[in-house]
Amino acid sequence: MEVWEWFRKWQLKALTWMHGQDTLYLVMLAVVVGILSGYSALLLRFSIEWVSLLWTGERTWEQVLGALPWYTYIIAPTLAGLIVGWMVVRFLPGGELRGVPGVLADLVERKGKINNQQMVTETLGTAVSVGSGISLGREGPTVALGALISSEVGQRLHLTEQQIRTLIGCGVAAGIASSFNTPIAGVLFALEVILADYTIATFSPIVIASVLATVITRSELGNFPAFTIPEFQLISAWEIPAYLFMGVICGLVASALIKSLAPMRALLARLVPDRRFRPALAGFILGLLGLLIPEVMSIGYDTVASMMLEQIEPSFMHMAIPLEAFLSLILIGKLLATIICSAGGFPGGLLGPSLFLGAAVGALFGGTVHILMPAYSESYGAYALVACGALTAAALQAPITIMLMVFEMTADYHIMLPLMAACSVATLVSRAFGRASVFTESLEERGINTEWGREQSWMRAVKVSKIPWRSIPSVHQNTPLAELKKIYVSSGKGCVQVVDDDGLMIGLVTFADLQDWLLDHSLDLAVVAAEVANRNVRVISEEGSLLEAIRTFDKESFEQIPVVSAQNPRKVLGVLARNAVFQTYHQMIVKHGEDNSAQHG
Repeated sequence: MEVWEWFRKWQLKALTWMHGQDTLYLVMLAVVVGILSGYSALLLRFSIEWVSLLWTGERTWEQVLGALPWYTYIIAPTLAGLIVGWMVVRFLPGGELRGVPGVLADLVERKGKINNQQMVTETLGTAVSVGSGISLGREGPTVALGALISSEVGQRLHLTEQQIRTLIGCGVAAGIASSFNTPIAGVLFALEVILADYTIATFSPIVIASVLATVITRSELGNFPAFTIPEFQLISAWEIPAYLFMGVICGLVASALIKSLAPMRALLARLVPDRRFRPALAGFILGLLGLLIPEVMSIGYDTVASMMLEQIEPSFMHMAIPLEAFLSLILIGKLLATIICSAGGFPGGLLGPSLFLGAAVGALFGGTVHILMPAYSESYGAYALVACGALTAAALQAPITIMLMVFEMTADYHIMLPLMAACSVATLVSRAFGRASVFTESLEERGINTEWGREQSWMRAVKVSKIPWRSIPSVHQNTPLAELKKIYVSSGKGCVQVVDDDGLMIGLVTFADLQDWLLDHSLDLAVVAAEVANRNVRVISEEGSLLEAIRTFDKESFEQIPVVSAQNPRKVLGVLARNAVFQTYHQMIVKHGEDNSAQHG
């Protein structure tokens, strides 16, 4: 018993010490998150395959598209819509955003505390939807699932907002790494798309989580890339202008995808006001479209691989047609199917469809270029590969992540020149129509600001405890008004806190509260401090950030705000002045500006 008691005490001391070592503590938690997210990604992947087996007898729809009976195309997505509609209304009755947009919204509005009921819709809903042929991807839900796990761990361990944000980045990186077998791209995705924070304290845990998730996925699926990639060659320098022009087309298609989602949501909402049946209508329309163009069903990665490897067999309604006509059909069909399914309320991601659309654009464009100048251009498979990256970069507004992801999948340095050119141009064209991505367009529709620039990341990293604050005089709640006036005037602090018998604040007295009593001495002994104090006091925790302090002062007209203990919001530690907050902000801007100048000098 003594040994067991000693072990428990040692364990408690070790955990207490580790909790004080912020980065080390987060690295240990990143190990947990990476393992859980890796296995959750596998569970979601296998669940989709199990549902697909139920409908088609194969793990993916693409393996049997030409052999399925016609009614499967109608029944599977429509029934999936009914199940998902019930599930969404049952678990998310407020119409909360899901997937990556939901993660981003919760980072903005709920300090990273994600609704754990989303776990049901992200896992079961995505498995039912994508496994039943819905034209969406599994990567977005995989990312959201990793973020949900991270948020749950952070909340149960009572982590700070910044720690939860970092942990969510770990789950996001693990989700991307598991989906594409690209650990470095997983890290960059979390930093570029989700957090916009590149500090060492954030970077290290995210790397650990991404690596562990990749190891887990490789142990189960093998060390294979997400796609079978063709051997790439840049035949001639004349191809670079062609890749640049293809980047323009990819940017336009990505913009069409982003801009069409909100109008389609509005149209479907008018047609079917009841959210329970809206996905069923979208599924039914998809089924009709799938009867004409079977390739639009489900994720479509087999079709993407066929375009890259130039193994497409162009046919429409069992009739052979020209390759260019076939590629045009599946491009338009997939774009329409993806918009309808996403706007209809199905859980699922838009990263997979973006890859599909990019491959179709690239194959169609590359085939045309090769016909026009066969001696100076690669065949259409290479263009399909580069366009996959370009259109996805534009749709996600994450060019660096996508460049690195494609490079990781190909391990071919020769692809980088055309890939960088196409991704950059595509992203610029897309941004000309707005800065929204497939992840943020639904947030902008709801008025949620997701612009977390580097400056805001710096401000989050500066704790209120690091900003100089002043002491604040205190008076007991039964202190006569006359004495309260003397203390207020003699302190020169501009405010006095009124406390109870335990020394805890019940209110604050400022000049605005005292001005009606200053000249009237008749009530100096009849009125006590508790009657004068303003009890509706806005405070900030000592564990809050510079960003929170600035937002608070921007919303209010007062010049000072009490800083309270993290353990007790009524225990005042001092008072934070507006000028101290903005002086700290200016010092931070100057410091980082000098650091950047030194790096570029």
